[in-house]
Amino acid sequence: MSAVVVFSEGDPWFTNSHNWSVILRRAMEAVRPADRQSFDWFLNETGLHFPSVEPAGRNSVARLMLAVVEELESEHTAQAGPEAGVSGPLYGDLEQKLLNEVRASMNS
Repeated sequence: MSAVVVFSEGDPWFTNSHNWSVILRRAMEAVRPADRQSFDWFLNETGLHFPSVEPAGRNSVARLMLAVVEELESEHTAQAGPEAGVSGPLYGDLEQKLLNEVRASMNS
C-alpha cells in the first residue's frame, strides 16, 4: 500500500505506507491532542490532501509537515553517515514540494 500527498498546485508525491506512517506519527505528535481529530479529513494513513485544507490553514500545515520531514531527513542522513551522499536524500523531493506549498500559501 502507498500514500500520496496532493499539493494545492496538483503535483502529487507518493511513498510507501511504512515511510508515510513515520511521517504521520511525527506530525501527529506535534499536534495538540484536542486538535488531532480535525486533521483526520485531510491528513491520515492514506496521505495528505492540501486542497482540502482551509486556505487560511495551508501555510501552517505545510510548515508543520516541512519541519517533520526536515527532522526525519536530518536523522536519516546522520544514520547513513558518509554513504548518505551516494543514496541521496530520503525525503528531498517531498521537502522541496512542501517548501513550494509554503510559498504558494503565502502568496494566496
